[in-house]
Amino acid sequence: MPGKKIWIPAVAGIALLLIAVRIYLPYWVTDYVNGEISRLDGYGGGVGEIDLHLWRGAYQIHDLNIHKTQGGLKEPFMAAKTVDLSVQWNALFQGAIVAEIDVYKLNLNFAKNQTGEEANWAEFVDTLSPLDINRLAVHSGKIAYIDYTADPNVNIYLDHINAEVTNVKKIEDKDNPLPSNLHVSGHSIGDGKLSIDGKLNLLKNTPDFDITAKLEGASLTAFNDYTRSYASVDFESGTIGIFSELAAANGRVIGYVKPVADNISIIDVKNQDKNPFNLLWESAVAVFVKLFQNHPTDQFAMRIPIEGDINNPDQNIWAAFLSIFENAFGKAFSKDADGNIDFSDIPQQEN
Repeated sequence: MPGKKIWIPAVAGIALLLIAVRIYLPYWVTDYVNGEISRLDGYGGGVGEIDLHLWRGAYQIHDLNIHKTQGGLKEPFMAAKTVDLSVQWNALFQGAIVAEIDVYKLNLNFAKNQTGEEANWAEFVDTLSPLDINRLAVHSGKIAYIDYTADPNVNIYLDHINAEVTNVKKIEDKDNPLPSNLHVSGHSIGDGKLSIDGKLNLLKNTPDFDITAKLEGASLTAFNDYTRSYASVDFESGTIGIFSELAAANGRVIGYVKPVADNISIIDVKNQDKNPFNLLWESAVAVFVKLFQNHPTDQFAMRIPIEGDINNPDQNIWAAFLSIFENAFGKAFSKDADGNIDFSDIPQQEN
């Protein structure tokens, strides 16, 4: 059976070749990803290892670490324990071949000299996945702003972040002007509770969106390093909530940001700071807050309207200042989103 004798070694050879390719492939992908990281403008780093899961059309990047190469923080700009990129199998039923990404223990660190603006991150993500991304999720993430040049040093952050954006490529609900769903939850310093919900259209060069964001019940004392460094103010007690609604269409945005603080007590700086200008300033702030809070509720608040070009929106500071008196001498502002900003209120024609 000479044919059989030839067939068996050929099959064995092909099998050995496939095994060798399978063994080598993770190393090749690791080198490829590290090479793409090295091409980021102003940033470098690498990954620990990469696992392939061919049976589900996926691969996992472990121990991702990207840092600024010059003048950045000692902390990485971006780090993640695991990044899972895979085919989104349920989208196949909609006739689309797209991908989804799950990022575990993402850590982002920003500073004045570490903003990430130098690099093209969208292009970098595209190189990691041969398919368009239709779903992106973050599990147990953290975002921090750090300033070691401030005195005292500043480190404010959001952690325990879970976020998901779906239907990015408009696979479902194709006629909806805002087809993608966004949900974010997390915590801030001072044990504040963060929630963001919204609808998006990320396929436009300038995305359209309709978003509601809330940060509730954060202790003001946790922000003292920040307020002391940038405003020369210390808090002895109090809580703050920040509520916002923003909607944008065709590069135009409308909305507001509404900070609401309760039971504010500013520290007597006579025992904290001997600088007479800081003493005078902090005393003036304490008097102003005391006079213009809503006394039945011990609440100090303002509402900052936002409107205009999305890249440089106008913030109506005069209206914000007047809103302090509206809260103080009228009905206290609600500790919630106002619910009066709507995507349909924006003219839908292109600029």
